[in-house]
Amino acid sequence: MKFLSKWLWRGFILALLAALLYQGWTYWQVTRLDTHNPEDTALMRGRLAEMEAESKLAHIDYRWVPMPRISRYLQRAIIASEDATFYSHEGFDWEGIKVAAEKNIKQGKVVAGGSTITQQLAKNLFLSTQRTPWRKGEEAIITVMLEKSLSKQRIFEIYLNVIEWGNGVFGAEAAARHYFGKSAAKLTPREAAWLAAIVPNPRYYDTHRNARRATRKTRIILTRMAVRYGRDFNAAPRLIAPPVKPAPELDMPKETEPSVEPEPVPTPPANMETSQPQAVPPPDNSAPPSMEPQ
Repeated sequence: MKFLSKWLWRGFILALLAALLYQGWTYWQVTRLDTHNPEDTALMRGRLAEMEAESKLAHIDYRWVPMPRISRYLQRAIIASEDATFYSHEGFDWEGIKVAAEKNIKQGKVVAGGSTITQQLAKNLFLSTQRTPWRKGEEAIITVMLEKSLSKQRIFEIYLNVIEWGNGVFGAEAAARHYFGKSAAKLTPREAAWLAAIVPNPRYYDTHRNARRATRKTRIILTRMAVRYGRDFNAAPRLIAPPVKPAPELDMPKETEPSVEPEPVPTPPANMETSQPQAVPPPDNSAPPSMEPQ
C-alpha cells in the first residue's frame, strides 16, 4: 500500500510540473505576441489536417496586414456583432455568459456561447476545437494571460488577422479578397457587416453566401453600428449596452445542417454596397463614454 501511495504521489508531482511547464511555455508564447505576429494558429493547423485527411486541396489562405490596412467599418462591425463591451471588460463578459447559459438551458442544447473577442483569440491561437472542461479552463487561463500581457488594440489586431472566415480562409485580408476581390482596407460598411455576420459559422456561409440568416444579421449589425457610431458609421464610438437577450434570428445553423437556401453564388449579393441600414433610435446621451479608440 505504501509503495502504491509513493508512486501515486510521484505521478501527481510529475503531472503538476508538466502542467506548470506548459503554462510557462504558453505564457512565453503570449508575451512574444506583443512584438511578433503569429505564423499560424492551432485552428489553422487543425483545419489543414482535416483538409489533408479528406483528400481536399489543402491550402490555408492567411495574409497578415497591420490594423491601419483593415477597414474601420470591419473593425466596428466586429465590435458591434461579437463583443460590444470589448474595450471595457477584462477578458470576460459575465452578463453575456449569464444570458448565453440561460438560453442554452432553455433550449436544452448549446445555441449560444457568450465568448469575448479575447476568449475567441485564446481558443484559436492555442487550443483544439474539441469541447471539453479542460479546454474551457485552459481558455480562461490564456484569456487572462492575453489581457495582462497585451494591449486591447494588439489583441484586436491579432484577432482580425487570424480569425477563421471560410474554408481555409483566415484573417480580414484573405476574407476580403476571397469574398469581394478587394483588400480589407477598401471594404464598404455593408460588406464589413456581412463578414461580421458570418463569423460564428464561416465555413457554412462560405458555401451558402445568400443564406437569409446572414442577410438578416447583416441588417442587425448595420443598425447596431449606426447606433454606436452614427448613421455614417464614422462618429466617435459610444458605449451602448448590449441587449438583455439575443435576438432569435441571430442563431446560427450548424455546419451539418442541410441547406434550404438558394444555390451558392461566387460572391455575396451585388446590392450589398448600396443597401441602407434600418432606421435606428436616437442615441442615448446618458450612456458613458467608450474607451474604444476613435
